[in-house]
Amino acid sequence: MLKFLGEVGKVEQLIYTLLAYINNSLNKDINYYIAKSLLEHIHKIESFSLDSVAEACNVAPSTINRFCKRIGFKNFSNLRNSVAVPMGASFHENGDSELNTQMFFKRLNENIEMIDNIPMSQIDQIANQIKKSRRIVILGFEKHQVQAMELQKKLFLLGKLCECDTNLFKQIDALSALSDEDMIITISIQGNILSNQLPIIGKIKTARGKKLLITFSSELGHLEIFHEILQCGKIENSSVDSYTLLRLFDVLINRYQRLL
Repeated sequence: MLKFLGEVGKVEQLIYTLLAYINNSLNKDINYYIAKSLLEHIHKIESFSLDSVAEACNVAPSTINRFCKRIGFKNFSNLRNSVAVPMGASFHENGDSELNTQMFFKRLNENIEMIDNIPMSQIDQIANQIKKSRRIVILGFEKHQVQAMELQKKLFLLGKLCECDTNLFKQIDALSALSDEDMIITISIQGNILSNQLPIIGKIKTARGKKLLITFSSELGHLEIFHEILQCGKIENSSVDSYTLLRLFDVLINRYQRLL
């Protein structure tokens, strides 16, 4: 079931990527309309050929491939394969809209208990790394961009200015300019963005600096590209991930303040 949800999550990540492109477009150029057309046909992308998607977008196939490369894919085939969803899958992660109050608090309390059980020495080590890092890039994907910006705000109020771009492509580009004195904080609750078919994992791997991953997935412990992996919730409790992240950040900021 978790693998199933992860596959659907890849479709959602593409939706966020295309929406980010539209939201950050200064001009409604050809790429803007390609992104818009892909969103309008999002449920059909897996069945599209390069020629059929080019026809749907009313552009040449080469233009489609250039756009795909622009948003981080090798070509349209790579984009299409990255969002392949099993037969009969829904584009909704789960039945979170039907989550009643009792179940909401049960899931949130389970996650908070996990946060309470994180060794304080690990939290302090992360807080100290934040304090001594020259430059910090916070990578928040999908709906967690808001929480990433909340962490950015809390650190700024304590005198630490971090980078947290709302443009996915600028986030990726920023990684190539980091040094060993810098830090990357990556928020990926289910780990969908860290798929080998997406460009971000390679960029993080080759980037310099200390690398922290904040996640709910226990299956990401094998990713040796991160110096620290902080699991702050259960993957089955992803319906309350936004609230969980805010609680984690409160704990982290509290320990960070002690270093000032």
